[in-house]
Order: sequence, then structure tokens, then C-alpha cells
Amino acid sequence: MRVSLLTGLIFLIASMMVTSTPTNATESADQVLYMKHLKYEYNNRTFAYISMKKAAQVLEGEPAGSFYQAYFDMEVISQTIYKSYAISLDFNYQPNWFTRFRGHLGGFATHFITFRPQWLINIIEPYIAKLEQLRDLADSQHRGFFDYVVAQEMAQLEASQVAKTEGWEQGARVLRKFVDGIEMNKVTAINAD
Repeated sequence: MRVSLLTGLIFLIASMMVTSTPTNATESADQVLYMKHLKYEYNNRTFAYISMKKAAQVLEGEPAGSFYQAYFDMEVISQTIYKSYAISLDFNYQPNWFTRFRGHLGGFATHFITFRPQWLINIIEPYIAKLEQLRDLADSQHRGFFDYVVAQEMAQLEASQVAKTEGWEQGARVLRKFVDGIEMNKVTAINAD
């Protein structure tokens, strides 16, 4: 019952993402797609920040707790990076109430179910292609930021795969290694360009 509920909840949350925005006749199809993917990603990071914070609190002391704490630690850094880049991208966007609600709902669900690594893999794997497309559509001057966007998602995937095969703590180590390797001064230097 718990597994069925969780599976349904994960797919419901994953499918309730940002809808298409109306297009302006003067905007190119690539620009519209770029903005759609960018909004989706900013919403995704907000969702992950809220839900991972709650999951880390709820699962503290359990085997999955260290994984979700490391995931949340990565999201804290990503929030700083994404907010900084919103300025240089001239992207004045705030995730909507629905995104925040989904984040709280996802975090609340951890009171009843623990998201299995395979479920995370099933969500993250297909999303990487969208992030790579976003990076390809972006202005080359922002390549460093979009490389980070793809890299943090790849780290989530690798950590989830390791958690599946070797356990939650080993997956947490992958996330911690990624977080420890982030050089904020390089990220902000790229932003200043």
C-alpha cells in the first residue's frame, strides 16, 4: 500500500510541472522553448529545495536520512547559484504557489513513504535530456551556469544509482563529493562575465 501510494504520488508530482506559456508572435520557437525549459528548471529547483528539506528532517536518523540531507545541502547551494544567475540571465521569475505546494506535499509524503532510489532515477534520467537541450538553447556567454545545471542533475542521478546498488549512505557520499567540489568563486566569476 505504501509503495503504491508513493509511486502514484511521485508520478503525480512529476507530471504537475509548469505548463506552456503563451507565445508572442515575435518570439522564435527556440526562445519560447528556452524560456519554457528555464521556468521549468527554476520551478524544479524550488520544488526540490522544499521537499528535500522536509525529507531530510523527517528521515533524520534513518538510513535514507543522510542521502536526503546531502541532497538538501546541494539544493541550498543551487538556490544561491540560481538566484545569482537569474540576474545575469535577466530572468525575473518566481516559482508559483503550485510549485511550492508540490514541494511541501512531496516533503510531507516522507512521513508515510520513503522515496526509493529507483523512483528518483525514473524521474531524473529523462529530465537530463531537457536540461541538455536548455543548455544548447542558451546564450553561450552563460555556458558555465548551464553546465552546472546539467552537472547537478547528473550528480543526483549518479547518487540515486549508487544508493540503489550500494545503499543510501554511499549515494549520500556522491552528493557530498559533488557539493564539496563546487567552487563558488568560479561560479560567481562566470556570472560576472
